[in-house]
Amino acid sequence: MEAALARFRQVGDRWGRAAVLPMRARLRRYDDLDGALADLREARTSAGEFGSLSLGDQLYGDLRWIDVHVRRGDTAFPADHARTLVAGARAALRLALGDPSGAEEALREAYAAALATRELPALSLVTVNAAALAEARGRQRESAVLLGAAARLRGTHDRTDPQVRELTRRGRTALGEDGFAAAYAKGWELDTRAAVDAARAVFRSP
Repeated sequence: MEAALARFRQVGDRWGRAAVLPMRARLRRYDDLDGALADLREARTSAGEFGSLSLGDQLYGDLRWIDVHVRRGDTAFPADHARTLVAGARAALRLALGDPSGAEEALREAYAAALATRELPALSLVTVNAAALAEARGRQRESAVLLGAAARLRGTHDRTDPQVRELTRRGRTALGEDGFAAAYAKGWELDTRAAVDAARAVFRSP
C-alpha cells in the first residue's frame, strides 16, 4: 500500500491516491488516529476533484470518517453528521413512497443536524432533498432554485449525482431550458447565508 501510494504520488495520479488513502486509513486507525484522519481528508479532497461519488461510496466514506472520529473521542461531530445522512435517507425514502409530509419531518431533522455540523457540503445534501420535496409538491421553479442553492453550498455544480441529474431533467421538462436555467441561477447567485436558509422555505409551506 505504501509503495502504491508512493508511485501514484510520483506520477501525479490523483485518482490512485484517492483510492489508496482510505485503505491506508483503515490500517492506521489501529495505532495512528491522526494519520488516519489526515489520509481520509486528503482522499476526500482528491476525490472531490473528480465530481460527486455515488451514494454508496459517499455513505461508505462517511462511515469510515465517523469511525475514526469515534475512536478519537470526537463524538459530537460524527453524531450530527450521521444524523444528517440517516434523516436525509429517510426523507428520500418517504418521497419514494409518496409521503411528502413524512419527508418534510425527516428533512427538518436532517437540516438541524446539518446545521450542527457547520459543514456546507452537509447542508448541500439536505438542500438537494428539499428540492426533491418542492418538486413533489408541484413547485418546479422552487425546486430549481434549491438545486442552485445546493450548488452554491457545495461550491460547484454536481453533474454526476443521480438525484441531481433526474431533478434537473424533470425541471427542464417542466420549466423549459431557459426557465430552469434562470431559476437555477437565482439559487447559485445566493450568498452563503441565504443559501443556508433556502431549504427552510420548503418547511414553512404546505
